Amino acid sequence: MQKIPDYPEFTPLGLTHKSEVEGALSKMDRSISEMTFSNLFLFGEAHEYRVSKKEGLLLITGKGYDGERYALPPWGEGDVEAASNLLLDHLEKSNKSTAPPRLFPVSREMVERHFSPERWGADADRDQADYVYLREELATLPGKSFHKKRNRLAKFLRENVGDYEFSELEEEHIKGCAAIANGWCEVRCSIERPSSYLETAAAVSALENREALGLSGGVILLKGEVAAYTLGEALNEETFLLHFEKTRPGEEGLAQLINRDFALHCLKGYTYINREQDLGDPGLRQAKESYRPHHLAEKFIVTRR
Repeated sequence: MQKIPDYPEFTPLGLTHKSEVEGALSKMDRSISEMTFSNLFLFGEAHEYRVSKKEGLLLITGKGYDGERYALPPWGEGDVEAASNLLLDHLEKSNKSTAPPRLFPVSREMVERHFSPERWGADADRDQADYVYLREELATLPGKSFHKKRNRLAKFLRENVGDYEFSELEEEHIKGCAAIANGWCEVRCSIERPSSYLETAAAVSALENREALGLSGGVILLKGEVAAYTLGEALNEETFLLHFEKTRPGEEGLAQLINRDFALHCLKGYTYINREQDLGDPGLRQAKESYRPHHLAEKFIVTRR
């Protein structure tokens, strides 16, 4: 098994690093979607993640869609502030840009614990904030606020009486789920938003590596064929993190159905469901806000003063 090297050596993130990364994360308050090995692995190629370690802390650098290199805050146990300075010094030497090196994404808990305002600047990035919902509300869609969603759901169920089945995601469903992910990309992916292609590649990789990553999910079957699926993992004891949710295009009510049924049948032990960020996309923001998030899990960009 390949181990994570000691600083100053870095290596590309791989599946063999799973136990070390999860060991570091197990010592922390995990409140944002990036704080899972799966998230790092699935977007490792897109963001060129490189890993190293220093005295009990995991050091990770990445590359944004803007081409700028950045570092994640140190994960694990140790002197986080000293390790952060080490990471930012490393970025200053390797970056060609004149922009100040930055740590991202940093949770509010880490900002308050490790980065004093006298020495550090911390700016919340609204486009990257995770939407966190009450599981009970997604499972039952109560009250006037969810009236339209209940109507779409009822219409779909009326039109598909006897043809619909919910199931936990199993190996037999993988091929159908991958076809939906690729079909979604054929409709939605565009060169104006290159991240959509990277998201699709990550969605397919998540299905292919589901067992190795410890992911679980659910599917909607229509006449025995996969019509929608969802896939995620536990973020912490109270929160389930949904990485992907895809449906066949053009079938109104499917999104509401997979959302409801997975929360209803598979997530009863959780209080919250984290459905990740909207990336500043207006349509995605409207859709996520329409489900009445309980709160946003803020993410900060941290720089040295």
